[in-house]
Amino acid sequence: MGLNSTITAKPRSDLGKNATRRLRAAGQLPAVFYGRHDQTQALTLDYIEFKNAYTRTDGAKALFTLAIDGQEPRPVLLKDAQIDPLSRRLAHLDFQKIDPDQPIAALVPLNLTGKAAGVEKGGQLQQGEREIRVSGLPKDIPPAIDADVSSLSLGQTMHLSQVKLPEGLTLVKTVDLPVAVVAVPKGLKAEAEEIAKGAVPAAAAVATPAKAAPAKASKDKGDKRK
Repeated sequence: MGLNSTITAKPRSDLGKNATRRLRAAGQLPAVFYGRHDQTQALTLDYIEFKNAYTRTDGAKALFTLAIDGQEPRPVLLKDAQIDPLSRRLAHLDFQKIDPDQPIAALVPLNLTGKAAGVEKGGQLQQGEREIRVSGLPKDIPPAIDADVSSLSLGQTMHLSQVKLPEGLTLVKTVDLPVAVVAVPKGLKAEAEEIAKGAVPAAAAVATPAKAAPAKASKDKGDKRK
């Protein structure tokens, strides 16, 4: 990911709901910037300019260089991007100042690569987690992390702890969630069960000799009576 996208912003003093509505109507995007030793600042950005940078860096939780008018550019982490539920457009942004020399935690998109062995046998690859939270220096945070699922067979699962991370990164997790599984389709599972059921009687028949047919005792007894 890195600090490869610079976005420009201007300070704003006109606050409140009506002010933000006017900003959005004018093609601007309201935002705030804060840091441990920095005073919180209200900002406005050009919507199109930011949207282009946002798309290039794979969206939420991305790293940027923020250039505010009249101030030194600084590295920031996009902590939150609010989306309007009706228009589905970006509505508000929260930026946090970061130290390039200190590790940060960030959400990174997870891509599944390779063709799972179980898919070749009729299984269906299903992805669980689509983002992975990692910790590392800002320069080491990649735009995405790849997870090779080639070795997954039918019914097998890959968990977060099994994802190979790029050098310099560590996994931030509380639960070892599944990221990919090769599910067995119902039809294939039913077929396997039917084959298994049919194989049991056949095997039993081979292992157990057939009993001889019972003698017709009733007929013999009848003859003796005569």
